[in-house]
This record gives sequence, structure tokens and C-alpha cells, in this order.
Amino acid sequence: MIATSPVTTANQTPLVDIQSTPDQRNIPIDKVGVKRVKYPIQVRERENGLQHTVGILSLTVDFPKEFKGTHMSRFLEVLG
Repeated sequence: MIATSPVTTANQTPLVDIQSTPDQRNIPIDKVGVKRVKYPIQVRERENGLQHTVGILSLTVDFPKEFKGTHMSRFLEVLG
């Protein structure tokens, strides 16, 4: 493992890692994500074989107040 130093600005002031700080607001998030994602889908039919279409999807999650957030690209990564 390589040890790294904290990220600093030009005047050598360390940047605060906001993600690791506690959120004092205690606000749950009902829905966060990406919507209207177009994704190619193949549907297998008994009589006609494969049918090609495009699905329009919404990928969302809710967060209790104890969680801080998500990286939206993870939704698309899981979909793929």
C-alpha cells in the first residue's frame, strides 16, 4: 500500500473531506437517482425468437438520515 498525504491547495491548506464528516441536519432523502435512462433490451419470445427494444428506466434509492449520499454512476454500472 502506498501512503499518500492529504490534498492541499496552492497555499498548502489541507482540503476538508466533507464525505467523512457527520451530517448534523438529520434529513432523510426520499428518492435520489437517475431517470429516463435509455437502455437496449432483448426480449425472448417463444414464437418469434429475440425481439430488440429500448427500455426507459429510472434508477433510484432512498437514504435514511444516517447516510450521506451516493455516486450516480454506480446505478449505471450495476445496470450494465
